[in-house]
Amino acid sequence: MHKEGHAGLTFLLVSPFVLLFRWLNINLCYIVATSILMAVLSSLPDLDLQWTARGVTHTFLAGAFFGIIFAAFLGYPDGLASWLIGFFAGFEGTCSHLLGDAFTYVPIKPFYPFSNKEISLGLFKSSNKTVNSVMFTLGIIAFGLALTI
Repeated sequence: MHKEGHAGLTFLLVSPFVLLFRWLNINLCYIVATSILMAVLSSLPDLDLQWTARGVTHTFLAGAFFGIIFAAFLGYPDGLASWLIGFFAGFEGTCSHLLGDAFTYVPIKPFYPFSNKEISLGLFKSSNKTVNSVMFTLGIIAFGLALTI
């Protein structure tokens, strides 16, 4: 998937949690900030495409690393809530990216370095404009509904 598709998939996946967090009366600013940051960071794993096809940044380990980096960056001034926003944005943004890439033809190794097992469902090319546009649209609609219902 491309940036647009990854962002849409992230919004689609986070929408049920937005409903849950709203029901638990968690501050709406935290919910929106985390969701938007996750969508923005969902393309972070593609940094490695400059050197290799879906390498080390396309792993859950990289997701934990990104989560810790953003947790430290955002959590420093405000404490636990900001730390959690940073961690979930980095980690979950990466996880949604891995899920999106798993649907494409090019395999990923999400458990590397613990396993070299490759995963690819081979449903579409990552450059498929229709899939990326539909995913973005569905994600935005689901996220908007989750915020307003």
